[in-house]
Amino acid sequence: MIEPTSPRPDAATVLFNLPDYGVTDTDVLAFGQRRVRVEATAEAGCPCCGVVSTRVHSRRLQRLRDIPVAGPVEVIWSKRRFFCDEYLCPRQTFAEETAQVPRRARSTRRLRDTLVAAVIGSGRAAAEAASSFGVSWWLVQRAWTTRR
Repeated sequence: MIEPTSPRPDAATVLFNLPDYGVTDTDVLAFGQRRVRVEATAEAGCPCCGVVSTRVHSRRLQRLRDIPVAGPVEVIWSKRRFFCDEYLCPRQTFAEETAQVPRRARSTRRLRDTLVAAVIGSGRAAAEAASSFGVSWWLVQRAWTTRR
């Protein structure tokens, strides 16, 4: 008998498809907008010393911009702050970050990549791409100038 080595994600997590995140709750808001609450599933390492920590110091909610999924989506990330377990590390606590949402980011990497693809692939102006995704012009411009 073959068994998976990791737990199978729930249906909402599979449909939302944001790497390293799991869906904890969803709501339908006014005008068909959806609110998706997520938590990071990846391990968190201290950015100063690299020690992986499991002790949660606190949580805070962070609103993220993301690509529309059957209409506008509001993503709420329950972002954790961890204790650094290395007693010689000068940093006592640190906030988690992932590849999809790096430190100080307010939008997902897949949204920024989609905005750049919309400008390059379709030849649309930044303002036109911004209005079609429901974001500001400067977010498209910043995604364009900081692309890899």
